[in-house]
Amino acid sequence: MTTNPAPPAAPALVPCYAQYPFTLVAGQGARVRDQQGREYWDFYGGHAVALLGHSHPAVAEAVARQARTLAFYSNVAPLEVRQRAAEALVAFAGGPLTSVFFCNSGAEANENALKLAIAQSRRRRIAALTGGFHGRTLLALSASDGAKLRGPYEPLLADVVRLRPNAIDDVRRIDESVAAVIVEPLLSMAGVIELSGEFLRALRQRCDEVGARLIYDEVQTGMGRLGRPLAAGRFDVWPDMVTLAKGIANGIPAGAVLMTPEISEHIQLGDLGSTFGGGPVACAAILAVLETIRERDLIANARRLGEQMREKLCIGPVQQVRGCGCLIGLQTRAEARSVQQKLLERGFLTGTSADPHVLRLMPPINLPTEAIDALAEALEALA
Repeated sequence: MTTNPAPPAAPALVPCYAQYPFTLVAGQGARVRDQQGREYWDFYGGHAVALLGHSHPAVAEAVARQARTLAFYSNVAPLEVRQRAAEALVAFAGGPLTSVFFCNSGAEANENALKLAIAQSRRRRIAALTGGFHGRTLLALSASDGAKLRGPYEPLLADVVRLRPNAIDDVRRIDESVAAVIVEPLLSMAGVIELSGEFLRALRQRCDEVGARLIYDEVQTGMGRLGRPLAAGRFDVWPDMVTLAKGIANGIPAGAVLMTPEISEHIQLGDLGSTFGGGPVACAAILAVLETIRERDLIANARRLGEQMREKLCIGPVQQVRGCGCLIGLQTRAEARSVQQKLLERGFLTGTSADPHVLRLMPPINLPTEAIDALAEALEALA
């Protein structure tokens, strides 16, 4: 009697991510450590999440204290910590952004911002940029660029008007059928492409002309990373909504939609919802992040770090440094992935981008300057 061999066991964890060739076990500040005890300077921050570095004591203590007090209750119960987090975030953002909806991630924040624009305008089209990335939920994915990401989900995705970054002539393609224009003020995944003041002002003017909502996706650019609280307000341009996530709680899942009164005054009970959005532990972490940024003057520090990286890192295989603050792109002569691998061997974690010749750096905004000197030395050795 013969029996069929048992099928191979499926891995417990779905293998859908390209990964480092080692397992991380600890992190402190701007450094992480693997199972073999080797340490790395972290210029990537787990996709720009470690805004204050790893295991920041103020965030860790706030999370532990809140978890011991009340780890969770949903939004049916008013929570003082949630109210304080909303008020602190609004004060941090400044300008006309006066209200917050809390959620759990950047994709969820973008999804809800786009939903609000569509529901309030009763329009169905979105305008977004070539090279933009806004997440993997359906509306966020509709706004994101890239056939590989979008292809499997057509025709479920929304109709999108695709604009080229900084192409002023393209702005006229935004018409009365468009509900929302969503842009990253500095396109990170596309290769650290900064939008000009002229282009952003043209977007704002055109949105006002046709009644579309302007949304800034600041999931990566917000929370002081660019050397200012938000990119919103730069060039005297304020959007109708700003989305935040990544570093907002320094590793605790959290997201937010900031909005003007013109948006918030039309929201009715039940229009939005998120079971875990605005949970007390996440809100405690947000408050700790904002307090640390203020107490340590980390917005100014992010500016200084950006200036140092621009000054010191155009060396070795790097022929141009893009970006500002702690969101920097290194344009490389060789393919960025090969430079990334060589830096990894020398103890540095960095990120690539959709541009095969741009390496991304998203270090904490309290990065020690010695880390920049060490990276410059490593790059010089690759020449």
